[in-house]
Amino acid sequence: MHELTLRKVLKSLFSPLLAASLLSQTALAQSDPFPAKSIRIIASTSPGGLTDLLARNLGRLMSESLGQQVVVENRPGAGTLIGMTACARAPADGYTLCLTDNQSLVFNPLLFSKLPYDPKGDFVPIGGVVRTPNDVIVASPTLPANNLAEVLALARAKPGTLSFATWGPGSLPAIYYAWITRQAGVQMIAVPYKGAGPSFMAVLSGEVNLAYSSLAIAKSAAEAGKVKLIAVTGNRRAAGFPSTASLGESNSDPNLGTFWGLYAPAKTPAAVVARLNTELNKALASAAFQSFAQQGFLETMAGTPEQFAATLAQAQATSARTFQTIGIQPTDAPSDAPQATPRP
Repeated sequence: MHELTLRKVLKSLFSPLLAASLLSQTALAQSDPFPAKSIRIIASTSPGGLTDLLARNLGRLMSESLGQQVVVENRPGAGTLIGMTACARAPADGYTLCLTDNQSLVFNPLLFSKLPYDPKGDFVPIGGVVRTPNDVIVASPTLPANNLAEVLALARAKPGTLSFATWGPGSLPAIYYAWITRQAGVQMIAVPYKGAGPSFMAVLSGEVNLAYSSLAIAKSAAEAGKVKLIAVTGNRRAAGFPSTASLGESNSDPNLGTFWGLYAPAKTPAAVVARLNTELNKALASAAFQSFAQQGFLETMAGTPEQFAATLAQAQATSARTFQTIGIQPTDAPSDAPQATPRP
């Protein structure tokens, strides 16, 4: 047999086998169960705050059931814009998620005229995590005021001298600050920090007079006399804190509330979203997380992505009405916000 003819025969025999092998390998790769490597959760605030604690607790529990490590990466700053932009621009493969509160997709679109991400087009909800029936406004123990009425009286007596820590422009504390000061007609100074942890440390050290906090973070400090509980958010007093009045009792609450959700970049495969939702709900229902939530005065929000998307839409509508009442107009994004560039 001539060499050229032999080559043709061998090629005709082995090319289909090679093609079949390649197709088989491709199908096998495509059928590899998710996840095949570690998963990253971006927390859009500093370490030590409730967002960070939620991410780490969920990461640990989901690691156990997924069989892969779930790591938390803190990307604070610019009113959660830095962390959420990093999440939006990540590959849509389920290996980068983001955990954030309602500031990112509810408040920021109402507060900033231009965002570095599309709040409606750049994310897909995995599911709700928790909500807080009550948060709390705390004061330095050196402040000569023990409740909201006394704080407002002090602010009227000394306009522009009391300081109120926020988590940056557009954060829930900043919105409560604007609501309270405008409703009461008083002047204070808003001091931005990169998240709940740094702002709470500021009131503990006396760097600021007032701060907004979760009850979970404030409870032990209040019991130790390191902060004063001025008022809880919402229309009812918080369970376990009967002596602390609610803002609703003096018509001073905007009824916004706080809730957290887990998201993935848009176009993440539906099967991956469904798997992550299953594992998220499993983690939320675990005894370990239920104990954490109870200690932190939190309510879990297990459900489907569609149910959480409906909650998000309702919160957006409520917040739009509240912002209109307050008179908040969209402004430029913070100077440290990422530039608005398309996702890869």
